[in-house]
Order: sequence, then structure tokens, then C-alpha cells
Amino acid sequence: MVHTKKGCLEDYLYLTGWIFLVLGLTGSLVYLKAIVPILENTGYTCIVYRLFGIYCPGCGGTRALSALLQGHFLVSAWYHPLVIYTIIIFGGFMISQTLARLHFSRVKGWRFHEWHLYAAVAIMIGNFILKNILLLGFHISL
Repeated sequence: MVHTKKGCLEDYLYLTGWIFLVLGLTGSLVYLKAIVPILENTGYTCIVYRLFGIYCPGCGGTRALSALLQGHFLVSAWYHPLVIYTIIIFGGFMISQTLARLHFSRVKGWRFHEWHLYAAVAIMIGNFILKNILLLGFHISL
């Protein structure tokens, strides 16, 4: 794929990244500090888990984000490794793109590669399979 300086994919991803960063951090903090305590007090569980007795591909994501915000990286990775992966890929992209745009010591911004998405899907599917094997085969729940 050939990129021109004007309007390349990374420019759009960078701008979108800043929008999601601001909105995502604000929304995540509100969700974790205001909504999650209410849901926990009402006994809320994932609708897929309630209906089918298995974890959905996203189960553990909220707990993973909460653990990560509290500095518990391994716990976060256990709850849902996609959260850590996303932080690493997104953080690396945003930091390297920012440094490149500020012309810091010949830093080249990370480029988007399709394998980033394939790896994310593989992590999500692997987590889904592993957690449900542990749940159904060994009665180990999250």
C-alpha cells in the first residue's frame, strides 16, 4: 500500500486515536467509578453467561480494564488479555506517531498493519476458548 504524505491512513488513525483516547478515558472512568458499582450491587452478569452458561468473547473486559487502572497488570491479562494488547498497540502507535510529528530524533511513527487486527481477533478467540474450557471442563470460573 502506497501512502502519500497528505491524507494517509496513519493520519486518520492518529486523529481518531486522540478522539477515542479523550472520550474513552472519560467514559471508562465514569463507567468504572459510577456504573460498575451499581451493576455489582445488583448482581449483574453478562447476558450471554446468564442465558447460555458460557463466557462471551468479551467477558472479563471490564474487570481487566479495572485491574489495569489499579496497576494490576497480570490480573488484567488474566481477566482479558485483549485489554493489555490493545493498550500496547494503541499506546505504541500514539506515542510513536506523536514523537514523529514533533520531529523527535528521527522517530518514525508505527504504521498500521492488518496483522494487528488478526492478532486481536486471535487473542479474543483464544481467551474465549480457554475460559470456557476452564469453566465447562474443570468448573473454574472467573
